[in-house]
Amino acid sequence: MALAHVFLIALAASGWADPLYVEEKKARIRSGPGTEYSILWETPRYSPLEYLAKYKDWFAVRDFQNDVGWVHQDSVAKGKALIVLESKANIRKDPSADSPIVFVVEKHYIFKVISVKGSWLKVQDADGEVGWIHDKLVWVAP
Repeated sequence: MALAHVFLIALAASGWADPLYVEEKKARIRSGPGTEYSILWETPRYSPLEYLAKYKDWFAVRDFQNDVGWVHQDSVAKGKALIVLESKANIRKDPSADSPIVFVVEKHYIFKVISVKGSWLKVQDADGEVGWIHDKLVWVAP
C-alpha cells in the first residue's frame, strides 16, 4: 500500500484534468497499479471516478466516498458520470423542475452525463434510459 502512495505523490501534478467513469460492465479497484495488488472493491458501469494520477496503464482514482485505489485504463473512459446522493431523485423529461418526471431513482444510482444545461445534467443509465437531474442531488467527479 505504501508503494501506491509514493506513486500518487510522484504523479499528482501530471496535468490530467478529466474525470473518469467506468466503461466496462464493472471495474476492479486495486490497492496498487497492477493485477498483483489486492482488489479493494468492484464498481459498476458508469461509476464516477476522480482522476488523481497515472502510472503506466493504471489510473489512481477516488470515488464519491473518498476511497482511493487504482483501475486499469481499459476499464474506464474520460468523461463525466454521477452518483445520486439523495434518498430519492426525480429524473425529468426536460431541464426544469416543472418538467414531467420520467422516472425516479434511489440513492447511489449512477449515470453517465451526456450534457449540461445550467444546473441540470442530461444523463443516461446503463440500461439506456435518458433524462435530466439537478446537480444539487448528485456527486460528479471533479
